[in-house]
Amino acid sequence: MGFSAVIAQDRVKRMLSGAIREQAISHAYCFYGEEGIGKDALAIAYAQILNCSHPNILADGIIDACGQCKSCLDSTRLEHPNIMFISALPAGKTSSKNEDSPLLQLSDDMLALYKQEMILKAEDPYHVWSLPNAQTIRIASIRDIKKQVKMSATQSGRRVFIISQADKMNMEAANAFLKTLEEPHDNITFILTTSKKDALPQTILSRCQQVYCDLLPSEDLIDALCEKQGISRSESQLIEAFAQGSYGRACSFLNEDIQSMRSDIIDLLRSALKRKHYRLELMQQLDRILTDKDRSSQELLLRMLALWIRDCHYASIVTDSNDGIMNIDQIDSIRKFASAFPDAEYHAILHQLEQSMEHIRRNVNGNLVMLSTMLACREAFLLNTREFIDHAPKDISR
Repeated sequence: MGFSAVIAQDRVKRMLSGAIREQAISHAYCFYGEEGIGKDALAIAYAQILNCSHPNILADGIIDACGQCKSCLDSTRLEHPNIMFISALPAGKTSSKNEDSPLLQLSDDMLALYKQEMILKAEDPYHVWSLPNAQTIRIASIRDIKKQVKMSATQSGRRVFIISQADKMNMEAANAFLKTLEEPHDNITFILTTSKKDALPQTILSRCQQVYCDLLPSEDLIDALCEKQGISRSESQLIEAFAQGSYGRACSFLNEDIQSMRSDIIDLLRSALKRKHYRLELMQQLDRILTDKDRSSQELLLRMLALWIRDCHYASIVTDSNDGIMNIDQIDSIRKFASAFPDAEYHAILHQLEQSMEHIRRNVNGNLVMLSTMLACREAFLLNTREFIDHAPKDISR
């Protein structure tokens, strides 16, 4: 593991390495940033380095774990006694007692699933935690942390408590954790990771060193997809265009037919922009495209459309260069499309698409979201054309 297994994030690695060199390791960090960029991976790697018996100093000044000592081997398996990984858990058995360990409160089946998730997280720190009904970090987990903190260390090194998706702490858990943060602790570090920093209480954030984790550069993300997922560079480049700097998001696209989905959403847009008799075709296309599509796939369709629209906007402004085009394999179609709609209100369309993706994330009906999006696109593309002004349907005219 160590920093060598973390994709990019060199700025953060140098900052954390500097803290080790200067013996200025914080008692609490909050690693925040977009989903899927490696916040958990950084936290696990940092914990491993802090407990490594023979850390290495690399040429760029980054300190990394040796990967060979017993401490490294234990932490790579997430079995090091100094490293505790805390995550959201489902509700426990009704017969369990408050003082029970949070794991003892789980049913046998759920405990087996938890152990499997830990194995997957150890094998791949980018693994998305997916324990059924695990929506909340509960007070029992925080009580367990407090209990562990009071115990003497059984091994040399630094004890590190990683709270993954810390924004999932309920109010009771957050209040209890705040009290733990306020108490002085020797040789102990807490690392909170979150993609929703604003959901954490300010009282907790103010007691943490807040570390922003960057989106992954395009080339680093493409290389990681090729090396870790074994896919071709051309496929990696296409997926990277839609992943927007997130390795986790990119991996979620691996089981999708990206080319086909992109064609579907652009065909849907073209149906919506037909001057006459578009409604029936639009509804038929919607039914076909959204069949068997979960919310993640629905959001991906909208993201693909947003990138296509962005490319059209770029092509309408920059006529002598293709450097800013994301869908470069579709450049001819994009330029023809942009030329066909010179008065399109691109900013309004992109704003609508952002709102639509947020609605999908909030569990609004996907068919309704997609239909309203297409009608909004129709208005924004055709509003200033004479045909639209003369024949605009009442439901989308101003």
